[in-house]
Amino acid sequence: MSQRQALHERNPSPTSDYRLSHPLDLRSLQELIHEKALLYPDKVVLRFRDHVITYNKLNNSANQFARLLADYGIRKGAIVGLALDRSPEMLYCLLAIVKAGATYLPLDPEYPQARIEFMLQDADASHLITSDKYSGKFQSKAREILMEDLLRQSPQYNVTPPEVNISMNDVVYILYTSGSTGQPKGVQITQLGLVNFLVGMLKAPGLAMHDKVLALTTISFDISGLELYLPLIAGAEIILTDVQTSRDTRQLMETVRQQGITVMQATPATWRMMLESAWEGRLPLKALIGGEALSKKLAERLLEKCDSLWNMYGPTETTVWATLKKINLDDEIITVGRPIDNMFAYILDSQLRPVPDGTVGEIFIGGAGVGKGYLNRPELNKERFIHDPFSDSPGALMYKTGDLGRIVNDGEIQCLGRMDHQVKIRGYRIELGEVEYTLGQQKGIKDVVVLPKDERLVAYVVQEDGASINFAEWQQILRKTLPEYMVPSNFVLLPQFPLSPNGKVDRNALDAMGMEMEKASRIYVPPRTEQEKLVAGIWGDYLHVDKVGIKDDFFELGGTSIVAMQIMARIEREMGKRLPLASLFTANTVEKLTTEMELDDQSISWDLLVPVKPTGNKPPIFIVNGLDMNVLLFNNIARNMDPDQPVYGFQPRGLNGLDEPFETLEDMAAEYIAALLEKEFADGYALAGYSYGGVVAYEMARQLQAMGKKVKMLAMFDTYAYNKGHFETGLPRYIRKIKRQFPKFLFISHSLIHNPGETLRYQQAFFVRKYNEFAVYMGIQRPPETESAEDRINEKYELAYSKYHMQPSDACIIDLFRVNIRLYYLDDPDFLGWKPYALKGIEVHDVKGNHKTFLMPPNDKDFAILLQQLVDKRLSE
Repeated sequence: MSQRQALHERNPSPTSDYRLSHPLDLRSLQELIHEKALLYPDKVVLRFRDHVITYNKLNNSANQFARLLADYGIRKGAIVGLALDRSPEMLYCLLAIVKAGATYLPLDPEYPQARIEFMLQDADASHLITSDKYSGKFQSKAREILMEDLLRQSPQYNVTPPEVNISMNDVVYILYTSGSTGQPKGVQITQLGLVNFLVGMLKAPGLAMHDKVLALTTISFDISGLELYLPLIAGAEIILTDVQTSRDTRQLMETVRQQGITVMQATPATWRMMLESAWEGRLPLKALIGGEALSKKLAERLLEKCDSLWNMYGPTETTVWATLKKINLDDEIITVGRPIDNMFAYILDSQLRPVPDGTVGEIFIGGAGVGKGYLNRPELNKERFIHDPFSDSPGALMYKTGDLGRIVNDGEIQCLGRMDHQVKIRGYRIELGEVEYTLGQQKGIKDVVVLPKDERLVAYVVQEDGASINFAEWQQILRKTLPEYMVPSNFVLLPQFPLSPNGKVDRNALDAMGMEMEKASRIYVPPRTEQEKLVAGIWGDYLHVDKVGIKDDFFELGGTSIVAMQIMARIEREMGKRLPLASLFTANTVEKLTTEMELDDQSISWDLLVPVKPTGNKPPIFIVNGLDMNVLLFNNIARNMDPDQPVYGFQPRGLNGLDEPFETLEDMAAEYIAALLEKEFADGYALAGYSYGGVVAYEMARQLQAMGKKVKMLAMFDTYAYNKGHFETGLPRYIRKIKRQFPKFLFISHSLIHNPGETLRYQQAFFVRKYNEFAVYMGIQRPPETESAEDRINEKYELAYSKYHMQPSDACIIDLFRVNIRLYYLDDPDFLGWKPYALKGIEVHDVKGNHKTFLMPPNDKDFAILLQQLVDKRLSE
């Protein structure tokens, strides 16, 4: 079943008549509350300290307040700020503003004064309801109304509801959320969105008359709407906490027990602290959790203590919670379930197309709960509140959440963290949420947050009680599932995480804590000799590490193939010693590399066959590199394949600057085969080649077959096979070139539209290279004074390719890995020229990236997984 089918068959397309799903949908919040007050006038609705409020008292007081507010000029369309301490009067005022037809702006008095004043100004609030305690504190144009005056004046007003014409499209509240620009932005939520959410919550997770709901969340956090309003339309009871109790988990635990709380909603951070606060025994509690990712460990702990656990998801912009899932102990993957009624969730790519189930994309939310957009932010609204192409309702919008997710379990949504938690370190794009999720599964870790710091990743860890610290083991386990650049190099142990007023982990405060890095896993051993100091300094410059110790691992410090090339070139330039890049596989520390440099040139290994990852019990795969000759490029692939999968690479002859490169492609293949056979691997080879190396691997397969050897796999990593043009002469050559120009022009035009940046960079580099070649040929400029060993090898290999006559082969089927971003024109973009040569057929595998980036982060992991699947399949056939 496709994602779109799964989402829409479970949730019918939204229509303008929401009564199809909920008979109460088109009735306003104030009507629903008034109805319950008439049904249960003497039932207790609210408890706060020693205050006990009935439905009749609450409703009558709110009606009186609403009529009084009208005399203050608060009517439909007005925006009213509310800055009160938590109390029954706070709820009276909230309901009164709604009953008056106005829009309330919730303001937590404990928030910074400048933030509250900004919100009042940005919303252009006409009035501010506050108390004597805060009178005159907040500077704004809003007319100040004191709650004490309302209490004194309201008894003279009628207790019947004010007659106000309420529309379901009216904005019921404006709630400010953090903004990426540093200034908060106001989200406008409608009556329809709020009522749809509340009625959906009545259905699941459900609320009954006997329930008691703990209200502990500040009104400046949208989930407080569930705690304050859902009981009012269900005939249930609210237990309202003051600020001190809401911040003290021991007091919360005592309140839950003494008051007989049956429903409680909190963030994962608050639930963790509750579990540490003398929580003994099981409670008849329905636990609602959301706001941050729910780990499997936390879910298991809560399920031991509660009757049921519900995982909720939804940004403020789509009205509190948009999806939910009842969590069970046997759930392998923790998801946020499916959308509530009249809400829709889509996982889309950058072109707003649904991605296949299991594929990561961005979460978009549509339906009745989508707000009216941000107040006074038209440009941001165009970016985030966009037309819903999957809806039949005219003008329907969907919200671009910025959250990553995928469809699993036949229609459930798994959240994978924020897109804006994506960071770039040393050129690698990293999803911090993926690192946190993987590290959080490790034994002994209760909670973890990963942050970038000084071009590295630092993991802040809260440990399980009594667990032993084992940074090295954590890193080792992580490397089995994550590439090296995603493995934190530093760990900091904390007793608990700092929290924001909303109960979420305060990442900014965590980063600013400046914890001492002595607790890091890396033990610094300083260089001892001048040579070690020089090498350590070079590593530090390119790896952006202040102090590199002689025991530090190149890859653990974030070393890549590109960085390795830079380091080795500088070592050769400054120290006069040329080393193969492949030496970093074994000489991966400053100490080992310095020892390697002390060997004479004849003792340094320039073997053709390089053990990229020689360990493992599976049959190895052998990969031939292209003209870049950087065998370290295969390190990304090897570390993302199965731990039990050996990987070998071939590096060309002549890299030492002494040996002569191969003259023909056939000789190259023969020498590579000789190096392979010398190691006495089992028959039944898996060969692969990247770019130019694919043709070499193809010739190796032909020669191995001629020797009676069996080739079980032959993979081409974006290799183009056509080279007949090298043998054309005279008129046919020019005719072919002329015929290519128009389709080539169309291709480049199309590429410029879809990938302008990458295409321009490629074309610019292409023309610069061609101009330099032409200028040297015409004598306009001099050739390079010095020619590197790599340049000499490239010249030889290009000449060898031009002389190579490809012959069809039936050695085995060809697995063709084809990139999805093509920056240069090909005559055969479908099979890359291989069809005439693959007598046993071609199987095409599309991979993400262009010719250079598909083997690099972040594409390398998906590529390696696909490659591993094919290796296992081909070698078992």
